Amino acid sequence: MKQLKTILAGVALGAAIAGTAMAQDKGTVRVHIGGGDWADANMKAYVEPFEKETGIKVVAVRDWTSAAKLKLMVENKNVEIDVGGMPWLDYLTAKNSGWLEEIDYKAFKADELAGLSDRDRASHGTGYSYAAYIQAYNSQKHPAGKRPTTWAEFWDAQKFPGQRTARQGVYGSGPWEEALLADGVPMDKLYPLDIDRVFKSLDKIKPHIAKWWKEGAEGQQVFADGIADMGQAFNGRMGNLQKQGLPIDIEWNQGKLQVDFYVVPKGAQNKENAMKYIAFATRADRQAAFSELIP
Repeated sequence: MKQLKTILAGVALGAAIAGTAMAQDKGTVRVHIGGGDWADANMKAYVEPFEKETGIKVVAVRDWTSAAKLKLMVENKNVEIDVGGMPWLDYLTAKNSGWLEEIDYKAFKADELAGLSDRDRASHGTGYSYAAYIQAYNSQKHPAGKRPTTWAEFWDAQKFPGQRTARQGVYGSGPWEEALLADGVPMDKLYPLDIDRVFKSLDKIKPHIAKWWKEGAEGQQVFADGIADMGQAFNGRMGNLQKQGLPIDIEWNQGKLQVDFYVVPKGAQNKENAMKYIAFATRADRQAAFSELIP
């Protein structure tokens, strides 16, 4: 009888321990956090504090969510992430193609939700990051007053010589508007884009481009390594080079604004936790923390 009581006590204890473990297990969420400085900032501003506050384990994947990757995951029913990030144009493609879950805004606090703009509260994505494509310069080689301030001047390699860089055509975006501005198209007449005119304009600057970059970290490295001393870049990446003491200046005139959206792929395995993560990462305090890490 004593032995039976001991066995039953052991079973009860095991069940209690298992129950406690299950109660503590809040599940996981798999998130694309980009690369380089961007990924580091995501870890500090979003991933680590989210895990601490919620107990949900974040599997942080240092990669970006392109429309092509999303399409393959959803159509093959092999969805490897729960939260992705993509620019506005890719978001529209993904939404219209049926590749995204609707965002559950009930997961958001009312005051935080009220702080988001109408565009950021989209049906299948939530805006979380605004950045600008700007002109950046090595200020030692191109001091103020002796460098381009418009894209037309940037295209004038005879008046402003130097190695240049610009972004490739990726993720639905490229230096299309910049090429048209350089060719004399007024800003309020850019759309719809004249693609033939875009590429004729790009042909003029192409011989002076030392590097066409793809990801933001690559564009940043072009300046850090001295491959180019002027070019198109993301403002936050250049801001971090300034923090490191590199002689980088930013020209904000004719900068092009981009907004990125958090999205949840159709068929995500951890949809509920994905909504919690998006609600957390778009809170004002978390956005402020991120902005201290990526200007």
